[in-house]
Amino acid sequence: MLCMLVAFGVHGGRAAAENCGDAGARATIGARVIDGDTFVTEDGGEWRLAGVLAPKRGDGARAPAGAPDEADRNADRPRGSPADAAHGALAAMVVRQPLWLTPVGDTVDRYGRRLAVARDAACRSMAERLLAAGHVRVYPTVVTRMLAPALYAAEASARVPARGLWADGRYRVLRSSDIGALSDAYVVVEDRPVSVITARGGTTLVFGQDPQRDFGVTIAPKVRTLLKTAGSEPAVLVGRQVRVRGWLRRRGGAPVIDLMVAEQLEVVER
Repeated sequence: MLCMLVAFGVHGGRAAAENCGDAGARATIGARVIDGDTFVTEDGGEWRLAGVLAPKRGDGARAPAGAPDEADRNADRPRGSPADAAHGALAAMVVRQPLWLTPVGDTVDRYGRRLAVARDAACRSMAERLLAAGHVRVYPTVVTRMLAPALYAAEASARVPARGLWADGRYRVLRSSDIGALSDAYVVVEDRPVSVITARGGTTLVFGQDPQRDFGVTIAPKVRTLLKTAGSEPAVLVGRQVRVRGWLRRRGGAPVIDLMVAEQLEVVER
């Protein structure tokens, strides 16, 4: 351990000495990974990469035939799945490797895990590397929203050419008409809203002719204010191509995504 920490300081050079430019960063060594976005350090701490979401084994997706499989070959993992590939890619970055961790937020989830921006000895963002390789998707939340611009830029290099999980039917970018009976899934939808409905509880962007059945995006008043400040007032978005992501739920029979932060919505066509 001591040798590895010494090596970390030597090979990291000036960047390592400056905590990758973040005074809040702490040096540690990776021990093992739990899944494609969660890992354990040698001191027993459990960490999740802030701002991204990896495929999970329960998603049931399989990689396209002939796709490269970077995962380890443990018998208890589904070979060839996007979850397997993400697990293997993160393991290559983490296991027995020196890391810089900068905690994001001060809360611990129900599993005892904390969020962090994780960087390798060369100060490269591990989340951005996974995004660029198509192993994870951007997952904006209240505490990670400030990371979204850099994460979206990294994701685009895999999403646009449909590399990695983006080539898998379970994770590809959907049109609103593709949703069908899908529910309880984290999805990315790109389409044009056709109308806006405003009520006391908030605003809904509707992506079809029937608000009772067609896909919609619900926007709380506080989030609407943030969108308006950014020049993306919901009424202005009607007819424009937008990309929205979040947990797809059923509400009154209609599939909906609740916009919890403005960063969940990107305006593709201005």
